[in-house]
Amino acid sequence: MHTNITETNERVTSKFDYEVEQVPLLTPTGEQTRFFGTRRKDTGEVFATVTDRYEILQNETLFSTAEKLFGQKGMDFKRRTIVTHGGARARAIYDFPAVGGKIGKDDVHFRLTAQNSFDGSLRASFAVGLFRLICSNGAAVPVNALNLTRKHTSSLETEFVGESLDAAIHSFHNALPAFRRMAEIKVGQKEGSRVLLNLADRKVLSERMAEKVVGIWESPSYHEDRERNLWNLYNSVTQHLTHDVAGRAEKPRFELAERVGTAVMNNFIRAANTGNVEALLIKLN
Repeated sequence: MHTNITETNERVTSKFDYEVEQVPLLTPTGEQTRFFGTRRKDTGEVFATVTDRYEILQNETLFSTAEKLFGQKGMDFKRRTIVTHGGARARAIYDFPAVGGKIGKDDVHFRLTAQNSFDGSLRASFAVGLFRLICSNGAAVPVNALNLTRKHTSSLETEFVGESLDAAIHSFHNALPAFRRMAEIKVGQKEGSRVLLNLADRKVLSERMAEKVVGIWESPSYHEDRERNLWNLYNSVTQHLTHDVAGRAEKPRFELAERVGTAVMNNFIRAANTGNVEALLIKLN
């Protein structure tokens, strides 16, 4: 099952099957330089300046190669595509219902994002995440993106991509214990609100985001979130980011939600791994 959406700059769209080419950049007098522009064929938009050593990897090539591997491994998936910055960046987000685990009382599934860019901002890579079943929240997993090519090239080494997929699944399972530790750490109602406001003070969240998340934390939308622990505090954050930032009807901001969610996760995972939750309660001067 595939569902698609699209984001241009801070607006989301789903049309990822456009092609990008390299066009020579000329001097004002018409002389060719050693530089090229990456140009979207259907709109004519130029994304970045590159040299002749840069090779374009089309979105269709990346996503179809990944999906062929999923099929070979018997991995059923749901897909949605997100295109940002006028087509300069593209992501296919895959959820795998048959690959998952438990965190506290929650069922979570393996999420994988295949990402690509034509402006040098992203290497062709897999980003590992998880999908929380009860509320459809998405969350990052504490692992660096896994590169799919040995350099940015127009051809993919299928064996290398397959090894990256295996590493991504392994990383997902390895990350679950850290989230389970979060579920074991009790956080009082007022403490949780203080943590969120402190994150805003540290510029991890905006003040407006923190206020919205405090509202979710204080009045949970789901029965599973009524327990007061660090995992459910984190779920308050991902609920707001997934549904009210990345998923809002007008001007969805996927990349902002992704960036903020990763920053919050890193703070919470660090606290869970060190047992130093008090650090989250200290307000900066």
